[in-house]
Parts: sequence; C-alpha cells; structure tokens
Amino acid sequence: MAQSSEQHRPLKVLIVGAGIGGLTAALGLRQQGHEVTLFERSQLAQEVGAAIHLAPNCHSVLRKFGVFPETFGANPVNGITEYEAGGKLKFDLDLRKALSIWQNPWMLSHRVQLHEELKRKALSPDGDGIPAVLKTSSIVTAVDPDTGTGTVTLEDGSSFSGDLVLGADGVSSITRKIVAGPDIKPFGCGKSAFRFLVPVSQVRENPATEMFTTREGYMTMWMDDDRRLIMYPCSNNTMMNFVGIHPSELSASKGEGWSRSASKELLLDVYRGFGPTVAALLEMVDVSALKVWTLLDMDRIPTWYKGRLVLLGDAAHPFLPHQGQGGGIAIEDAASLCALLPRNTAVDDIPERLALYETIRDGRAHKVQELTRLAGMDLNDPNRGNFNVMDFMHYNFGHDEWHNSSRELKKHLWSRNGPVRWRSPLAFGPMPSPRQDHLGRPIPARNSGFTTYSVRFRSSATYLKTLFPTPEFSFAGPGTVAEASFRCTELRDMAWLGGGGYKYMGLWIHGVQYTRKDGSKVHGSFLVVLLESLADPIITGQDELGMPKLFCDIDIDSSSKGKTEGPTSIECRWRGQPFLRMRMDGLEEAGPADTVPKPVTSGGPGGPPGAPPKPEEQGTMFYRYVPAVGMPGEADAAYVVLIPEGKGSSETSTVRRVKKTYRSQNSQVECVAGDWNNLPTLHHIAAGFAEIPIYGIVEAKVEEGTGVDDLANAEKIE
Repeated sequence: MAQSSEQHRPLKVLIVGAGIGGLTAALGLRQQGHEVTLFERSQLAQEVGAAIHLAPNCHSVLRKFGVFPETFGANPVNGITEYEAGGKLKFDLDLRKALSIWQNPWMLSHRVQLHEELKRKALSPDGDGIPAVLKTSSIVTAVDPDTGTGTVTLEDGSSFSGDLVLGADGVSSITRKIVAGPDIKPFGCGKSAFRFLVPVSQVRENPATEMFTTREGYMTMWMDDDRRLIMYPCSNNTMMNFVGIHPSELSASKGEGWSRSASKELLLDVYRGFGPTVAALLEMVDVSALKVWTLLDMDRIPTWYKGRLVLLGDAAHPFLPHQGQGGGIAIEDAASLCALLPRNTAVDDIPERLALYETIRDGRAHKVQELTRLAGMDLNDPNRGNFNVMDFMHYNFGHDEWHNSSRELKKHLWSRNGPVRWRSPLAFGPMPSPRQDHLGRPIPARNSGFTTYSVRFRSSATYLKTLFPTPEFSFAGPGTVAEASFRCTELRDMAWLGGGGYKYMGLWIHGVQYTRKDGSKVHGSFLVVLLESLADPIITGQDELGMPKLFCDIDIDSSSKGKTEGPTSIECRWRGQPFLRMRMDGLEEAGPADTVPKPVTSGGPGGPPGAPPKPEEQGTMFYRYVPAVGMPGEADAAYVVLIPEGKGSSETSTVRRVKKTYRSQNSQVECVAGDWNNLPTLHHIAAGFAEIPIYGIVEAKVEEGTGVDDLANAEKIE
C-alpha cells in the first residue's frame, strides 16, 4: 500500500499515567523518533516507596533504552535463604553461579530511584529523539479512541489529540473501562501485604539480627501455611525492603481501601508465631511509613485495545507480588509497543500494530500471571502441586521482548502483501557433484586442502533464537547467554572442480536442540546460513543436501600466512558492497597438544549447581525448505537435516586432518546492515547479522589441513 510523506511523520503519542510502564514507553518511543506527552494525575512529589525486582527479562529492556540500574543504587541478588515460620532453616542458596547464565543480572532497586531515572531519561534534552513532555496534576476524565485520532480530556476541560493513546494508568485505570468495559475490574485476592523499609545499619546494629547483613544481596523468607515475610536489600544494600503477605481478614478491620496505614501492634500480632528473630526485625519498623495493601487480582481482559487506545502494565493485567514480575511485565509491554512502532511507522499502520501487540503480549503476560498465582498459593493448599521455582525462573527470565516483538514485526511485514517467496535439468543426465561424477563414480577429496578461520563468541540467546526456523528448535540449556561462530573456509585442489576451489562463510549457533514429534531430542549446532563464492557448490549443496546457501564474494587477506607479524582479514561483499568483516591479529602457532580438536558440547557458560551435564552435540543441523511452484509461501518440502559428527559414508567419506592450528590473541567481527539498494538480495541477511550482539570472543583460530568431507552422510531427521 502506498504511503504519503504525511503518514511518515513522527507519531503523536499520548500516555495516560507516568508510572514505570508509562515512562518506559515514553523513553522508548522518544528514541524511535516519536512525539510523546504524558498525563499524570499526581504531582509526582518524591515519596518513600517499596523496592522493585529488575529480573533479567526487564533488565535487558532497560539497558536497551540506556537505563543502567547499577548507576542509581540497584544491587544484584546473590542468594536466597528460606526459613520455616519458627526459624528452622529450609535452604540457603548462593545464586551467583546459577544466575551467571543470564546476560543481565537479577537486581533489586528502590522503586522511586528507578522511576526518577526513567523520568530523567524520558524528559532530558540530551539523548535520541524529541524529549517527552510531562504534565503533572493532570487528571484524565475521558478518552475518545474512535474519532480517527485519540483524544484525551482532562478534569479542567482541556483536551489533547494524538495518533495513539497508551493507557498506563495502573490498577485503578480509567482507560481499562473504555477498552474492556466497566465489568472487568480488580478484586481482592484474599491476601494483603505490609510494606516497609528499614535501614541495613539498624539491622546490623542489633545482635539478634546482624546475621542478615553479613552477606550482601541475599533475599530472606519466612514461610508459614497462610502467611509469609520476605526481606531483601535495595539502594546499594543500604535499605532492607520488607513485604509481609497475610490473609486480608487479619488487617481488614483497620481501614478501608487498597492502601491503608497500619500499626506496629497489628504487624507484630499477625506474625506473632514467627519467633524472636522476626519479632526483633519487625520492632524496627517506622510506623509513620508502615502501610498495608490489599493484593489485587483481575480476570483476563478480552482485548487490549480499542480504536487508538491501547493498554499496558497494571491497566491490562494487575500482578500479585509473589514472583516480583509486575513491574517487569509492564516494562516488557512498553518494549513491545516501542519495537512495533519504529521510526517512520505510518499512521494508517497503527491499528494492525495494536492487534499484533495484543497477540504478542496476551499469552506471555497471562502465563507469568498464572505462574505468579501458583507461587502465591498457601503452602497447605491442595491445588499448589509441585512448585519448581527454577522452571518458573527459566520461563520468566529467559525472554527479551525487544527481540521477540522485533521478530514478530518482521514476520508481519513479510506477510502484508500476500505470501512471500522463501526460494534443476534432467535431460542431460546426472550432474557432477562433490559426491560423484556424471557417471556416478565417487569423487573422494582426501588430498584436497582447507584453511578454516573461525571466531566463536558469546551472544544473546534471546536474539539468536529468533533465527530458528520453527518452534521445535531451542537451546538445550537455560539462560540468555549462548555461543555462536562465524566460520570461513577456503578449499583448494577439489577434483570435482578441476583442481580449483572456493570459499564459504557461515553462521553456526551452538548448544541447540531439536525436538522430534515423539519428544526425543537431537543436539547439535545449527547452521543458519552459508555464503559461498562459487555457483556450482551452491547449486549442489541446495539440491542434494538442502543447505541454506547463497552467493557472495569472499576476500581473504592473509599476507602473514599464519605468522605472528601480520593480521588476517576476511571480507564478504556483494558487487563491491561489504557487509561482513572478520579480523584476526596476533596469530601464534599452537603446540601439538593444543591442536587436538576438542568436542563442543555447550552453547554457553556452566549451568547452576546440580544441573544435569550438558548433552553431547551429535553434529550440525540445518533446515531444508523447498518452495512450491506457483504457490508463494507454500513448501513442497520443509524438514531438518543432520550431518552427524564423525559418521562418514562408506566409499566417499574423507577424514578431516588438521595439520596446523594458529590462535589469535585479538580478533573482531564487524557486520554492516547496508540497505535494499546496495544489497538487494542479501540485505535481510546483512541486517540480521548486524543485529547480533557480541558480548565477548570465546576463541579465534585458524586451522590448516587436508581432507574435505563430501557430506554424503547427511540425513533427514524426520
């Protein structure tokens, strides 16, 4: 559909509510080039607040938007200790190794400090985009989403119009009533929570409680059947945050509303069976700041948007506190909207983007919500079942909504103009190939030579998994850190090419598993794409093996030839336009013991204590896709292929022998996205390469040797 230049102006976005979700959305939309105005009913005067969990799934979004929690006092979770109500220790876990599998740490922040930093970044004259405008003491009384624009009306009668209105106005949302109707509203779940802060210094000074300050970053819990007390530090480990969850009837008589003042006597009475240590901690409370909150739940809303109005955060899904994910899921909502509304989004595209947002977010937000309800069940509730906190943690933490929504937007754009095309003669007899000549005789390549340049690096598992072709592919282990390799090979003395050779460059993702229909798994490295410099191996590799091959020019500048005094550089180009560069400096020949190939069995760092051993990789997997003629978007064949490791065919199998290995002391990879004009057939791949985050180099080496396998042992998995 043709779009006018008027439609490609910055979007005018109005946000009702300037809490954490609203400010995160404002910051991200500002960075996407849009004009943002926030309306906040309060004056946003700074006041004492509770702490907030910044788990890896929302921490990654904050860092994407330039917000670094450690700069405003957030501290990492280092461990969890749990006691029975009477004080008997149930477990004490040091989580530092277990949490190392996540690229961004699980952190604990004072809510006000996070809020202030988001506000500063969203409103600052510095930074990308147009600074957001914040209007405080602006009570929104009505939103009209159906006039072609979104119109917000304030209590004083003034009104504002925009292309889009975000309802981020919390549990008491007025925008929810407009989107979902008046009948869906929060209700008490049967539990309430005391919330208060105590200085760590005060806890340390008391001999009965000082033990809780000897290790920084530890969360401590006391659990009884129907009530629990949770304590954890924030503000650079200087303040201890307390949450005391209990049956609502125990404190309901002390006031009305969902947020009420409470007395120390009431607090001590609710937890009178928790022993002297807990009593000593509760005696430290500042009564003037002690609040009791009714914990609110809500039925699932039927839709997240209406016209130009869309909900996020607690307006869409109020969260119970049992997994500390309420703020994190609101931040994910904001990230999704920002990813779906990039710079130059047309006004006419807004309705379909809101529908896509609802599809993306509804399932995940409500699954985390269900897991949260399960985590909050009383210990003696027969419906609680087996609560595996690590399984829940892996689902919650192992997600990056920016990567997820960006991928879903690409898939949506691919489908907008109808089915897209995802891409032999028989008359002259069989075609010569690496496996046989035109008479069918095998062509072994035992004397062919190779030089392989490889750089293995750590990257984001949440991004790399967007490159998997089907949901049956996943990482074998949990975490948001995985490993991948760019690998370039130069082949020489190939008999089937008249003694010539060619070059190829590929991207391999390690530590991958494919789940068959029967539930069994195949483990290996996944070959995403192979770029080759000669048409003949591209054709044979596509036809006979189903490998994902494309053409590009590959230039290898290796004047040093493995010596230490010069660099080696590799560049992939299309008609002179470079899009991938790999460079190795400080190459040194490895000793004999160091040249023995080591099996690669992991996609990332070690797992948590007690985790099962990582599965051994069985070989290289890739996905064969054969398009159906005249039916764009349909496949004649689509299945997974495995090249088993160390399993050759009987006649043509060739042993790969590495004769020399050189290791690089310094290497780097640079990817350039280009555009559809200078890379018309490879821009989608170059852009995908450019988005791969590289956290650090694991290994960089050059291997020289003889023996080139014809890959005749490739097999269809199912």
